[in-house]
Amino acid sequence: MKHPVMRSFEESCIDAQLALHAAGVADADARILGFYPQVQRNPFQDMLYTAGLDQGFACFPVRSQDEVVQTFDDTPLYVHYHWVHRAFDGAEDRSEASNAAKQFLATIDAQKEAGIQTIWTVHNLISHESRFPEEEIELRAGLSARADHVHIMNPATREVCAQYYPIESKKVFMVPHPSYRGVYGDFMSRRQARFKLGISPSEKVLLLFGSMGPQKGTNQLLDELSAIEAAVGERLRVFITGAPAHAAYMEEVYERVAKNPMVTLLDSHIDDQLVPILFRAVDVAVCPYDVGLNSGVAATAATFGCPSVVPDILVPAMSGAEAGVIGFNPKDRSSIGQAVMRALEAGDNATTPSALAKWAEVNQPHVISQAFFRALRDRS
Repeated sequence: MKHPVMRSFEESCIDAQLALHAAGVADADARILGFYPQVQRNPFQDMLYTAGLDQGFACFPVRSQDEVVQTFDDTPLYVHYHWVHRAFDGAEDRSEASNAAKQFLATIDAQKEAGIQTIWTVHNLISHESRFPEEEIELRAGLSARADHVHIMNPATREVCAQYYPIESKKVFMVPHPSYRGVYGDFMSRRQARFKLGISPSEKVLLLFGSMGPQKGTNQLLDELSAIEAAVGERLRVFITGAPAHAAYMEEVYERVAKNPMVTLLDSHIDDQLVPILFRAVDVAVCPYDVGLNSGVAATAATFGCPSVVPDILVPAMSGAEAGVIGFNPKDRSSIGQAVMRALEAGDNATTPSALAKWAEVNQPHVISQAFFRALRDRS
């Protein structure tokens, strides 16, 4: 959802103070949080901040990182960083990317000098679509060293990231990824959803959901499909859905899809109304990534009672949903076939839907948002 009007930082702070006052928050308890960058097609930020005012935090997106360089009145101010690879959006080569990283970190230094507290949510070891991996590691290492608070959603985050950049334990607080309970509609039965998508009752169907690209493993999974079918013991239908990657990569995807009539490709942004239909209709959502700490896809699947296959390091991030979240070893790509077979078996187990429904209830957005702000306030 777009923020209604992208106002200046000062105007947004005034709006924030008025909202906090209207919510009955005492001046001593009031906090202002600007988040950067805003991502409009991903509901994660709206989910994370949904209990903000109830907890004394007024949260809003900032237009650019360097807009926030001083505090506002006496209200404590935070800047919350998310997908930091966006710092490289304008970079054409590694030299420009390195300069962008240095400028990004210099701005954080200025923010800290002004008394602004910094928060970083570690969504992944490195971004899926990283164009400048070495420079991104440099940026992440610098941000880790500077951040006052580091929000992790997977208990294995520090261990996984340590091979590239350390994260001090004293900065870390753990609040899991929310479920999507209440975010998307859930208006169609599984039987009707399968009929709508042209799936016969007896077919087993895999789903690759989300933006496509080399780091998302789209072509890898298509190349591995025969081996997965051999492990499962039957033909599988595959739905590949989401925003396309760059043209050269998509040509490779199109070539593979054209050779397999069992694969359906929906290469565009998926409308919110189609999301529940897809996850209700398919049997297993597959996240065939080489690296992954957290996954909105696995959380969406669990919300709709659909088992998922994920890199094994991601399983701890879905604590409570293990009955329907099956790990594979990215260093042994043959393990994905066995993982799919186990996920299909989980889908046939009558206890799996109730286990996933319980996880979705316990981790619904408002609950997770409250936990996030309480943890942040306890640290401040």
